[in-house]
Amino acid sequence: MIPGKNLFRTCLLLLVVLCGVNAVSAWTFHNWSVTPPTTPVQPGIPVSLHYDIHFDSYMTGSTFDSSDSLVMFTELANPQWTLATTEVMDDGTPIVTSLPGRQSTQVRMDGWLLSFVRKRFDLDVQLNGNVPALNQSRNITLIRVQEMAPNAKPVSGALVKKDLPVYVPTPEPAVTTSAPPAPTDTVIDVTMQQATTKGTIVPDAIAPTRKQTYSPGPDPVLVCGMLAGLVVVWARRR
Repeated sequence: MIPGKNLFRTCLLLLVVLCGVNAVSAWTFHNWSVTPPTTPVQPGIPVSLHYDIHFDSYMTGSTFDSSDSLVMFTELANPQWTLATTEVMDDGTPIVTSLPGRQSTQVRMDGWLLSFVRKRFDLDVQLNGNVPALNQSRNITLIRVQEMAPNAKPVSGALVKKDLPVYVPTPEPAVTTSAPPAPTDTVIDVTMQQATTKGTIVPDAIAPTRKQTYSPGPDPVLVCGMLAGLVVVWARRR
């Protein structure tokens, strides 16, 4: 028979153990891979990553707390999530069930979708996206997997986070080159002067004028004399 004092201690120890078991997460993160590797990358680079979340009810009695939720988040631009569950049967046959794809920075899965008794299965996650445009170099969150309590508070010890360093080159200052001055035409007024000998005055040029000519007509006295002579000669012939 266990004494009352020892029985109280035994019950208290069992209560602590049970509380500890309930606090332990029933899921584990594994099979992580990412392309390119987690080395500094520049904005715009495509990124592809994969991981599995294993759920096992044989340690805690349930694969997941039905009142909690599983939230997955990424800072990648244009994220595309592909989800599926894989359960291995007793004979080793895997049963794969595809889940609806998502196009958002965050995916939230309710606990009732993940909570099972006496069951083991994997949640296969494939995420594709691009490194976002940044103003300066820093680390971005590739993936953050967090179990959330019903009061929207994170469950302690149920967080997995992967970062990716992003390098943003410093832009070089623009070099401006001034264009050479355009050639201009210089007009110089030159006054031409006629060379003269010492002591000689060169008169100004005089424009030539046209001289009027006159042709006088025959003298009247001469004309009368010639007519009289013609009359005398004519009279003698008659």
